[in-house]
Amino acid sequence: MSELPHHPGAMPATNEPLRIAVRRLRWFRAAFHRYVEAYGRDLGCEFAIDDAKLSQCFVGWLQSIDRQKPSDKSERRAFFEFAAGLMLRELIATMPLKAKNIPTRVGAETAGAFWPEGYACTLFCLEIHSAAMQQEFHAGTALADAFDDLRQWWSFRENAGTEKSYPAGFLQLLLGHQPNWTMPDVFRVRLLDEISEDPATGDGV
Repeated sequence: MSELPHHPGAMPATNEPLRIAVRRLRWFRAAFHRYVEAYGRDLGCEFAIDDAKLSQCFVGWLQSIDRQKPSDKSERRAFFEFAAGLMLRELIATMPLKAKNIPTRVGAETAGAFWPEGYACTLFCLEIHSAAMQQEFHAGTALADAFDDLRQWWSFRENAGTEKSYPAGFLQLLLGHQPNWTMPDVFRVRLLDEISEDPATGDGV
């Protein structure tokens, strides 16, 4: 398992639970700017942010989670993770970032150098997910080995260019799950897959 490179100091202060704060455009925009700046320092890369596109991402994400939010409270934890994948889907599809220079502080054979914009967006979503899971469920976040596998990032960039839903599945992969690549951005499909794979069901049905 890999470790998430945290930047907790980049998270804007709020008196609200993160699950509520992140649904406010002003907080979301401030968080994204601060995280991208912090990640940029790590990478040795400066980014330009298109705030109009970022707002478009936010609205698309909010609409998506409101449409799919489950009524069953027992599914709440699974949906928190799923929502982070929908956030990445919207960011990658609209891509509000543009690197101004080639990263200078990471090796050429790393995801950050290969695709700095996609890497920064992914880390932002993972950081939001990690903070929310810790606050709501006192649960840590561990990343699968795929996080450090450049081949997975190549596949991510290539497939995200033709399949808008692919980034949702990629985030699930990084969090140690096997995505349903047919519909990785549909929560009911994800939930049914997990139920069918639960050893407690015996024959998987």
